[in-house]
Amino acid sequence: MMPRSPHRFALSIRNKLFLVSLSLLIIPWLGYRYIQDMSDYLRDNREQALLERARIIAAALHDREHLFYSSGGDRVGNTAGHLYVRPLQAPMTLDGYADDWQLYRERQQTLTAHRNGTSSEPHDAPSLNATFMLGSYAGDLFILFEVSDDDVMYRQPNDPVGTLNDHLHISYEGPGGTIARHRLSTSAPGWVTVERLTLDGTASTKSIPISPIKAEWQEHPSGYNVEVSIPISEIGARLGFSVIDVDDDQREHRPSTVATIHPAHEGELGTIIVPSPEVGALLKRLEIASSRTWVVDENYRVIALTGRFNPQRPGLDEIPERNSIPDEKLQATALSAVTRIFYNLILRQPATEFQDDRFSASRLDSEEMKLALNGQAATRWRQTPDNRVNILTAAYPIKSGKRVIGAVALEETSNSILLLQNRAMEILINLSILAFLIATTILLAFASRLSWRIRRLRNDAESAVSSDGKVRGSISASAASDEIGDLSRSFSDMVSRLNDYNRYLESMASKLSHEIRTPLTVIRSSLDNLSSAELNTSTHTYVDRARDGLLRLNNILTRMSEATRLEQTLQQEQRDKFDLNEVVAGCVAGYKLAYPHQTFILDIDESSTPEPTTVDGAPDLIAQLLDKLVSNAVEFCEKNTSIVISLRAKDGRAKLCVVNEGPPLPDEMQQSLFNSMVSIRNRKSDDPHLGLGLYIVRLITEFHNGTVSAYNLDSKSGVTFCVTLPRVA
Repeated sequence: MMPRSPHRFALSIRNKLFLVSLSLLIIPWLGYRYIQDMSDYLRDNREQALLERARIIAAALHDREHLFYSSGGDRVGNTAGHLYVRPLQAPMTLDGYADDWQLYRERQQTLTAHRNGTSSEPHDAPSLNATFMLGSYAGDLFILFEVSDDDVMYRQPNDPVGTLNDHLHISYEGPGGTIARHRLSTSAPGWVTVERLTLDGTASTKSIPISPIKAEWQEHPSGYNVEVSIPISEIGARLGFSVIDVDDDQREHRPSTVATIHPAHEGELGTIIVPSPEVGALLKRLEIASSRTWVVDENYRVIALTGRFNPQRPGLDEIPERNSIPDEKLQATALSAVTRIFYNLILRQPATEFQDDRFSASRLDSEEMKLALNGQAATRWRQTPDNRVNILTAAYPIKSGKRVIGAVALEETSNSILLLQNRAMEILINLSILAFLIATTILLAFASRLSWRIRRLRNDAESAVSSDGKVRGSISASAASDEIGDLSRSFSDMVSRLNDYNRYLESMASKLSHEIRTPLTVIRSSLDNLSSAELNTSTHTYVDRARDGLLRLNNILTRMSEATRLEQTLQQEQRDKFDLNEVVAGCVAGYKLAYPHQTFILDIDESSTPEPTTVDGAPDLIAQLLDKLVSNAVEFCEKNTSIVISLRAKDGRAKLCVVNEGPPLPDEMQQSLFNSMVSIRNRKSDDPHLGLGLYIVRLITEFHNGTVSAYNLDSKSGVTFCVTLPRVA
């Protein structure tokens, strides 16, 4: 049997099948690629669905031209400063502070710098910056101005005009079409003095009604705030306001102005739209969650808006209490939370917060709106400024007869597509993991079963045949119909045939001995009779040679049957405890007489064996074993060298060694030297050698539960044979 290589890297069948099972990972990879490709299909599908919803809303607004101007809007007008008023969720406290406006920060807009009635760059007014927010609630228009000014100038008591200080202008077109102009200034933080101006810009109380505007002025470290309320019923289709910064009261420097549009010219007032309740109610009925619907007129001005991208978070009363959740659902919730954390890490999640560049828009003049106002439906994807979300816009024209009077635009984020992708990806991953685990478990179970059957067959084969080729047992044939079953049946038949052949070989010696001894007896009796007759000298020589050959042939038969008789003797031999030291010493004394020309050295270490070296077995067999080793050593020993017979006892073992100087053993023969019919003698001798001597040594050693080995000396000048036997108490 060939030894297994300890240095060779080998994979078991189970490991190989596990590696093969990794090929199942191509399934989720293909699914992942499919889901990625499905994104284009989902985008096209969302475009068509959103465009169809826009068409339905547009159809509801067809031929209803009055809705586009019922809130005071005009058909043409100046559209540069258009303002769309969004509703507020609660009334504002008119105190000049921005606390109530924190929820509406995204509505904040910046006023443009002006000088001499023309627009200029912001750096022309380096000390003045102003933003505003506006909204409506319960019939009132609320506006918050936040002004950054490094030097706030209040109105002096002796200033009858009110222009040598920081102030605001608010102008609007009333319901009757007249322009109402107002100046807001104050001598100290608090309520603001609102003056209604004449057409030439002077304040007078003669025949001018009291201003309906209310305002509060509050100073802060970087400037001041002005919070204003105006009844919506006072405002018609146009509105404009400006902030004027005066840095000195001597008119040495020209005032800086920031405004929606410059209020000095009535025709330049921007338009304003207050949401139409009728249009708002119509859009509310058609509103879809997480989407936004715009309605614009033919001048791109927003006249209606409903919906929002981010749904409101659930209130505290919607969150279940800890004690109200059953324990089994708690475990499922915990597992779901862990799973959700895992998917949040590996999958891109929808963004709940992002920069919306159209949140406070009052005009929509994008490409898709231009196409819609030209009578052509259009869709477009755009990315938010922070690149976190893609927004889809579907625009559809609104007609009155054959004329386009406006357009409806529906917007929704890519979150719905991303949610579908993530959901599909989660299902794919879950099913892939489940399928992979099931397939791997089945493959590993099958591989374990397969490996166990192969190992059992290997163990049966190793136990059935010994290292010297002797059959010790049998291999049970498997009833399985697969290849391993066929292999086990083949092995079983092979071992059975090998056992029959070994029995034939083992019985051959006794059969030959029995069959040959009868003709040998006839030859011996014939030679004896021939010797008694009168023969000449040459004839006597031939008879003597025949007698010597007969003797050698008889010795060969004796040696052939010796191993067979010994095996039979070992099966019936009685065991007894004896002192190995006495047996070895007695044998060595006999060898000195039997081989007078050979020197023997007995080396028994008394320090290691102060007590008898007791062995359980048969002393006659140990003597026979030592006879074979010594006979082998005498034959190979160099002339004028000694044979050393040593005995050591240590750790419950007795080690008997025979050392002789002579030719070394071939490396390839050291493992098979103790097998039957193996001999390395190259020179002729008078005694026959069939390679059974060391085989008998091995049989006797195994009978005593010991081991035998042979190896060359380090100097390659001789050979050592060692027998190790267990000691008994």
